[in-house]
Amino acid sequence: MITARDVLRRGRSASIEDEESEEERSGYQLSNKIDNLAKILFNRVSAARGCREQHEMRSSRHQYTSLSNGASVCDDVEEYVEMEKRSRDRALSICQTYIQGSSRYNLIKQLNNVGSRVDKHWFAVRDTTLKADRLITLVPLNKNCSLSICPSTKDILNNLFLALQHPYICPVLDLEFVEFESQNYVILVQPINQGSLKDLIYGIERNCWNEDWSQKYATRGKGLPLPQIQQMGRQILEALMFLKERGFPTVTHLHSGNVIVQNGVARLAGLENTLLTFTSRIHPVVTSRLSHTSFIDTICFGHVLFEMCAGYELCTFKPTPVHLSDLDKYPQVVELLDLIFEQQSSRYPTVEELLLHDLFRNIDLREMRSAPVTIFRPTLTPSIINLLDGIKRQNTGKRLASQDSENMITLKSPDAEYTENCSLLAQIYNELSNTKL
Repeated sequence: MITARDVLRRGRSASIEDEESEEERSGYQLSNKIDNLAKILFNRVSAARGCREQHEMRSSRHQYTSLSNGASVCDDVEEYVEMEKRSRDRALSICQTYIQGSSRYNLIKQLNNVGSRVDKHWFAVRDTTLKADRLITLVPLNKNCSLSICPSTKDILNNLFLALQHPYICPVLDLEFVEFESQNYVILVQPINQGSLKDLIYGIERNCWNEDWSQKYATRGKGLPLPQIQQMGRQILEALMFLKERGFPTVTHLHSGNVIVQNGVARLAGLENTLLTFTSRIHPVVTSRLSHTSFIDTICFGHVLFEMCAGYELCTFKPTPVHLSDLDKYPQVVELLDLIFEQQSSRYPTVEELLLHDLFRNIDLREMRSAPVTIFRPTLTPSIINLLDGIKRQNTGKRLASQDSENMITLKSPDAEYTENCSLLAQIYNELSNTKL
């Protein structure tokens, strides 16, 4: 079988191959640099937007000092640290209020920024009824959330999560809407875990899973063994297939950080993000060549598959020849990635078609053998079906460019984007402008 790298090198002399090798190394460093800048840009815009929204909502109580165009990087960082501290203190107050009202949990501690979303907060708590540790997450709802925030919606969502019990899906034990100072938040209670697929790829120790996201993944990880890639890839696909059969909307938040690894088993998490219309960090990348949401799960799976092999995130919509050169040890995976991304008619393979690929055949799914019979029976109530159908109707035909436009920022000129917070953005823009592709 001729790989992408073989085609790339055909007809070249040995001396040119040496130059190409150096070029590939430079290409990786460049893509890694751009990826890091993109992460900074995403976090900075999100933080600035959150600060601005809080200012608009509570302008009579608090005044936030906007960044001037001449602010130094040190001033920018100092303000961000102070803003993050205020955000964490606010989240802690909300969590404590929730815990006092529930009378079921005791707060163990507030955790670090386990994930990339800057307005999301994590807490370790103790379930005094079941004598087990739990993970509580808290995140504000955005204006794009189409759900009615009321007790009946909460009950429907909790019944939905109860019906979505599956060996390869991380359970949501409870969901609650809370209001704090005119802002709606969603609280989720889940089993406390010992790390994600991303932690596994980057070699993070199990007792370090709750370290800060920006520090854990600062260095490149390592590719996983092919049998493990096949096993976990099949488990993820089984979870996606189960959700599709239950009428769940297309999963838009599939990435390695939303795959929990428990006793060597991959379990899909973050399902609430699709229901609550959140936008993921990788959204601009995976949707850059899509006109609607139908194939986002397939593209996201391709990105996860690449990261499991290469040890780093794919920062482009599809892998380039330079990216594929890092997958020399995985010819079967390269073949599947070609099937996923190289579609001339913009018709990408479905989850069902990926399941039939040779890479995922003859995989032992022992967890399915011991699963309760109820997971194979549809148990969705009419109210759950109506809620899911409503979300899918909104997504049908919706162009991706219109989704959560506040989360996007152009690179035409930083002056046109949130000018009151543009000092750091201008530096990133200039850095990207001076970077040759």
